[in-house]
Amino acid sequence: MKKIILSFAALSLVLASCGGSDVCNCADTMLEMSKEMKEVKGDFTKIEAIQKKYEADFKKCEKLGEGKSEDEKKKMEEELKACDSYKEMEKMMKAK
Repeated sequence: MKKIILSFAALSLVLASCGGSDVCNCADTMLEMSKEMKEVKGDFTKIEAIQKKYEADFKKCEKLGEGKSEDEKKKMEEELKACDSYKEMEKMMKAK
């Protein structure tokens, strides 16, 4: 269970790298992945499959943040935190 929580934390950092109009799309992807991981209840084989399923989406999110200044990254993070999917994911994490 700790590995899953750490994975969520790491993936949240990935989302903080997302930028532009795609920020909420990254949050949507993270939320979908989080829900799927929660459903498999620690089955690491299924978790690996889920991670592989969303791998390309996360790479796109990471690339969106490349070459951005610290101020731009801070604005992207603020935009991310305003996304409905991000807020729902925060509620999921607090419920644990």
